[in-house]
Amino acid sequence: MKNEFEDINSKVPDLSSALSQRIVAKQTNINGANPPPGTVDPYQLMLQKKRGETVEINSETTIKWPEEDVKKLQNYCSKMGVHGFNSGNMPPLVALALLKKQFGDDYTGVPLEDRIPEGYEKRGTLSGYGPNYPYIDALKKKQILHG
Repeated sequence: MKNEFEDINSKVPDLSSALSQRIVAKQTNINGANPPPGTVDPYQLMLQKKRGETVEINSETTIKWPEEDVKKLQNYCSKMGVHGFNSGNMPPLVALALLKKQFGDDYTGVPLEDRIPEGYEKRGTLSGYGPNYPYIDALKKKQILHG
């Protein structure tokens, strides 16, 4: 029975070797995006920015999004009148969903009556239980329960 199953220790890597590989990877800085810790002077960076000195942009580190997704976001922003929007590293479709959540969908050409969400009432209709609903009427109908 013992010979039927493979030893799990042969599959699991040694913890010390995994940690040493990770340390070596951090020291060599494989991706090249961040300098080693302790070598960046934020004060010098601020002075360079004030002088107008710019750092060369590495084209390998810039993110390329699909053109149709970027076009959808640009079209929505132009329709809704959004002139500036910093999405950071957010994909354009996620940014579009965020803007639609904040501003709502594009309702050009849709009459106002059709834009009212379900559960809301049109302006001018009296609500049965709104702030203008008299408390005494509810008592007369014995709709208020105590207990």
